[in-house]
Amino acid sequence: MEQNFYIQENKRVLFIGLACVDLFQILQSYPIEDMGHRCTESYWQRGGNAGNSATVFAILGGLAEYFGTLAIDKELQFIQQDFQENNVVTQNCVLIDKATCPLSVVIISLGSQSRTVLHTNKNLPELTIKHFQQKILQPNLSPTSLQYGWIHFEGRDNACEIAQMIRLIRDYNIKNQSENRSFKPIIVSLEAEKLRLSAELIKYDMWKLPDVMFISKDFAKSEGFLSMADAMQGFFPRMKEEAVLICAWGEEGAAAMSAWTGMVFSAAYKPQTVVDTCGAGDTFLSATILALTKGRPLTECITFGCQVAGAKCGMQGFQKLKEKHFQV
Repeated sequence: MEQNFYIQENKRVLFIGLACVDLFQILQSYPIEDMGHRCTESYWQRGGNAGNSATVFAILGGLAEYFGTLAIDKELQFIQQDFQENNVVTQNCVLIDKATCPLSVVIISLGSQSRTVLHTNKNLPELTIKHFQQKILQPNLSPTSLQYGWIHFEGRDNACEIAQMIRLIRDYNIKNQSENRSFKPIIVSLEAEKLRLSAELIKYDMWKLPDVMFISKDFAKSEGFLSMADAMQGFFPRMKEEAVLICAWGEEGAAAMSAWTGMVFSAAYKPQTVVDTCGAGDTFLSATILALTKGRPLTECITFGCQVAGAKCGMQGFQKLKEKHFQV
């Protein structure tokens, strides 16, 4: 029988990771070095993998919360207001004084449809296990007070802290299941997108920790896998027996694998015109999680993820996803 990741409708999905500001510069062609260029458009947008995924999850109708560190800087109000307008809870975020908000400059070439991201994070610290225990999973937290059915982690430079947080969730699940058989454990997912995370996953034995693992195409290729099928076969044995592995592969669609289903695939859903691919991976991840929380079969989940991600590529930002009225 296929693994069921259904969560109660009154439970939130918590997205843990980065929220930053993205500055988009749109040009007809990629700029030549040491020359002046005129952009066709320029705009600000709230970014960050976890921040984007939380936003899309809420736009699609889910209960979303973002948890991360935020700099007490001039961009703070912009970030908080964006989350608020999209119904993303941020009440537990850790505000850091004397820090600078991370900034990404995104250069989009209309001619080649390329996307180049230049990211700066001067001094905003990552979350720690102490933050997590204080704000999210306090010692002796009653299951009746628990607000979360699913906690997602963006794999970042605080891999050691993330591993401790996931193990804390695991211990919480084990304790409460031993005391109450009807207790529904918190589901944990982890995203491996950044290439530098590879060694950390091994160092802290993180492959065995999540219930659902999302692998990016770039991460898989950096590990020597040239197709999503090869990536599935290569990565899946590293995971715990009951886990699910998911990998999106751009224009080729996505694949997933579990002990119950074997390897399953979804085709990509391309828009008529590609407008903005920035955040497509975050959109796929978020939509797939939403479908999983509804108890849908694994193939349907990644298909839904591809459908929503394809629609996102045909629009600027995420807001017009509201007009698509997706049904999970």
